[in-house]
Amino acid sequence: MGQTLFDDLVVDTPETQALKYTGSKLKLLPYILNLSKKVSGHSKNVAVFDGFAGSTRVSQAYAKTGYKVYANDIAPYTKSFNTAFLLNTSEPKSYQPLIDHLNSLEPVDGWFTEHYGGDGEYRISNNGDGLKKPWQKKNTRKLDAIREEIDKL
Repeated sequence: MGQTLFDDLVVDTPETQALKYTGSKLKLLPYILNLSKKVSGHSKNVAVFDGFAGSTRVSQAYAKTGYKVYANDIAPYTKSFNTAFLLNTSEPKSYQPLIDHLNSLEPVDGWFTEHYGGDGEYRISNNGDGLKKPWQKKNTRKLDAIREEIDKL
């Protein structure tokens, strides 16, 4: 069995929410948090700046362990994640009626379906444009209905 680089680290992190993608730091979180404690100690007075926050997974972990967090990223979706995961003070269950309403909508053909909806069987579109369609139409149609309803709300 090989020696680890940080034998004294406790591998325990708070649960976070984010997109799953190749660059995720989920598996690095225990090391990031513990190394931070070694450098700064842990205090409610310590602030952390996450300058490349992306999906905010690291920012969420810092916030849940008591740090004050400043998060930023050039990606536009990061603002939504910052708002939802770092600034939101509502209990998750308070959103259930809205989620139920959005889930009950009838699917529609819209922008996402036109540009990203495929049949799920082919790697490229079979509508003649030759472009990849990464999501099945049953999902993009639901997404289009939800986007339209959110605009109305």
